[in-house]
Parts: sequence; C-alpha cells; structure tokens
Amino acid sequence: MNYEVVEQNIRASYRAVYQQYRRDDEVEVQTENHRHFSTILQELSSSFARKIRVLEAGCGTGRYFHCLKNVEELVGLDVSQEMLEAAQRPVREEEVTAERIQLLCGNIYLASFPAHSFDFIYSIGMFGNGCPVTVEMLQKFHHWLRPGGKLFFNALDEATLPAAARLRKKAKRALLPVLPRSIKTRLNEKQSQLPFFVLTRAGLDEIMKKTRFSAWEIQNHRCQSPLWRGVFLECVANKRAHK
Repeated sequence: MNYEVVEQNIRASYRAVYQQYRRDDEVEVQTENHRHFSTILQELSSSFARKIRVLEAGCGTGRYFHCLKNVEELVGLDVSQEMLEAAQRPVREEEVTAERIQLLCGNIYLASFPAHSFDFIYSIGMFGNGCPVTVEMLQKFHHWLRPGGKLFFNALDEATLPAAARLRKKAKRALLPVLPRSIKTRLNEKQSQLPFFVLTRAGLDEIMKKTRFSAWEIQNHRCQSPLWRGVFLECVANKRAHK
C-alpha cells in the first residue's frame, strides 16, 4: 500500500472536518464510551512507578490528553496539521496534567523515533480508515518502547460491518491468492486511495503472534456514542522488561 497517497487523502478529508471534529470532542467527553477509554488510559499511565514519556499515534484534536496521568512528556503525532492546531487547545484543557506536550505532524507508518523513546504508546480510533494494523507497524511500536513499556490500541472489528459486507470480505480473502496479477494490481491501486480496514479477533491475535511483544490481551468493546456506533477490538500489549 502506498502510505504517501493515503496520507494525502486523509489530510484532505480532515481539512474539511477538523473544526466539527473539535466541536464533537465536547459531546464525546460526556459519553460512557469516553469514560471507558479514560479509565483505561488513566490505569495504564498510572501503572508506572515514575513519570513517563508517552506517544499518542493519531492524536487528532487531543481528545484524550486529559485522561493521562503521571506524564512527564506527551508526544502527539497526527497526519493533519489542522487537527494539531486544534489540539493546542484540547477539550478539558484545564484537566491536562502532562508536564510537556509536543505536537508533531507526520505519517505514523513513515515516522521514526529512537529505540526506547517511550514508556507508553496508545492509539484510539486511528486504525481503520486508511490505517491497517500491520506486523511492521507494531514492531515499530515495540522498538520505540522502553523495556517494560506498554501499548494500547483499538481497531475496527469486522462485526461492525453488515453481514453482506462481511461475506464479501471473506470471499475476497479466499480468492485473492489465486487472482491474476493484473487484478491484484488494480485492487491494490484502489485500496491505496482511502482504504477501510477491519479485523477479526483471531486475525489480530495472529498479527500479534508475529511481533516481539511478550504478552497481550484482546477484548471487544461496543461503542455506544451519539457520534459513532460500532464494535472495536482493543489490545493491551507489554514489552518484556530487562531481567
């Protein structure tokens, strides 16, 4: 997949909606769905015995900045400059406790950080629209985490799709290995515009098995928000600590 083409299309799509997205933050923080994520982020960020450095991949307008605790530095990376400008004044700004916040514009698939840069990496709502969960991306997260570090991310569950769409995806997976190269090329070109990715729980588990993470847990979460409804897979993974 051409991540640079996808990046351009995502940037264009967010350029048109970032102001509404920031207004939606004020609605979402009142929901049970947001409290669900807030609890997870508070627990994970507070589980370290020292101040930590955190990366949010696909931080958008900073909807979850106020959920973090025990943070010395928060790095928010997003592909949209407009979203990052909105993140300078995030929702519930008065509750943000991170001592320093650094906002970076970039493509997470092409980004580079030194090894052991972060204690905690998280991504909420990024994987799905144009962003697949790949072994390569998860290996980068693992590389960026310090020993004993933690990762949390969610991805769209295939159960979100209507039954007919799920059947089409199942058929595509079965047929793709035997399709002629010309058809595969056309499908890949189409997918590079602004692809939509979903996963099954078993599929995500298989991806995790190919990474260097020492342990992980996958749960289902049904989003009941006035802004969006669907089923997510949530994964908490741990990087092995030095002995």
